[in-house]
Amino acid sequence: MVTLLRRPALILIMAAACHSGAPGGTQPASQTRARIENRASLDVDISVRRNDGRLSGLGFVPGGETAVFALPPSVTAGAAWVRFEAKPVRSSGQSVVSEPFPVTMGDEITWSVPPQ
Repeated sequence: MVTLLRRPALILIMAAACHSGAPGGTQPASQTRARIENRASLDVDISVRRNDGRLSGLGFVPGGETAVFALPPSVTAGAAWVRFEAKPVRSSGQSVVSEPFPVTMGDEITWSVPPQ
């Protein structure tokens, strides 16, 4: 009988130990985020360029949709500002570059890709 009770208790302890502590994949409050609203009908790949010229890919935003990306510390640490670039996936249309946005830890930067 005691052996039967040990197995569920062990499974419960292992599950609790493996839990990341961030329910539902939520981001820390200090994490800087980018909300990209794609008003174009084209699907785009989004990149972010720091004021020192380093370029990093963020992800994909389908036409007419909005996506939120967590900006990794490697992008935001020490950066005074960032610009976003939206490049059409199917090489039809023009790449669009945003105005510079100041970087503040924990803020959410919002940029709308204009219609094409």
